Amino acid sequence: MADVDSQGLFWLYQAPNLALAALMYTLLGRFLLSIVFPPDSEKVIWKTFRQITQPAIAAVRIVTPMAVHERIVVLLAFVWLLFIRMLLFVGFAAAGWLPSIVGVPKP
Repeated sequence: MADVDSQGLFWLYQAPNLALAALMYTLLGRFLLSIVFPPDSEKVIWKTFRQITQPAIAAVRIVTPMAVHERIVVLLAFVWLLFIRMLLFVGFAAAGWLPSIVGVPKP
């Protein structure tokens, strides 16, 4: 097995993982803000969160019935992204490409 860190594959795992994590927390922020702000609010923070998370919401809305409230769709998008992050981890672990801490001996 090749040393992942020496090949520079660290960011191959971390970049998508960090992007997915940021989107997940932004979805949580949108859910919490949806409790405070009405859907047609003109507040800048609300509009920003809606613009950032709208692509994820639209993707989940494709497979979600229209009867489901938008707040629930936001939470479903969060869960889908959580599953994608877990699949990313399992895929990299199965391939032996997970980054390791340098200087720690492998068992």
